[in-house]
Amino acid sequence: MRWFWQRRARTVHCTQPRMLRCATAGVHFEATFTIEWRPALRTRPNLEDLVLSRTLARAGEVAQLFEAVEVRTAQDTINAEFGSPEYTRATGYRCLGARVELTLSESTREDLAQQRADEARVRRLRFLRTNLYEQPNLFVLDRIERQGDWPGAQQVAEWQRLARWMVAADEWWQPMLDQWEKVGQGFNDIELQNRAMLALCDALQKLKGDDASDDPSVPSPSAAERRRKE
Repeated sequence: MRWFWQRRARTVHCTQPRMLRCATAGVHFEATFTIEWRPALRTRPNLEDLVLSRTLARAGEVAQLFEAVEVRTAQDTINAEFGSPEYTRATGYRCLGARVELTLSESTREDLAQQRADEARVRRLRFLRTNLYEQPNLFVLDRIERQGDWPGAQQVAEWQRLARWMVAADEWWQPMLDQWEKVGQGFNDIELQNRAMLALCDALQKLKGDDASDDPSVPSPSAAERRRKE
């Protein structure tokens, strides 16, 4: 940091960027300050340090209100704040003008660009799921449109099976898995979780009247549990 002095007014060029925390977790603005000020009649030691300290503190308060992608808006807001009477009329000195330039490091810009791309992809996938993949007929038509040429009957049948499977997964398997997760929350021990799963399988087989349990070549869940313990 270098200090440049004028005869009456004094100018501070903070050539080394200072880090200002923003509203985005783990991200900081890189701030470069230029401050022009004039000491009062009664000066105090290290007055230039006081000028810079107060300027950094006020800029930091404003910077925390903005996300990293709002770097230009944050810069304009901070510079507008530097022109307010509350800031210019300070004890021990008078601020004639202050300005800050905010930037983001290259790595931060790359991370933010990747984050925005990921968020856009998630929004697109959610849109497709709601408006396309949950309706098998639209899913098949979309595949046909993407391929260009009219597909064969086998290809259409495969797409239809895939579309129906996706719908069935949401209507049948997903609710069942959600309920099983709620049941499993009451079993913190892995052994108890395994026993609960076997008991559930046994109950489902009895409920649907599965004849597989009568086949001696297919062990029942309870038999599998006893064999595992042995």
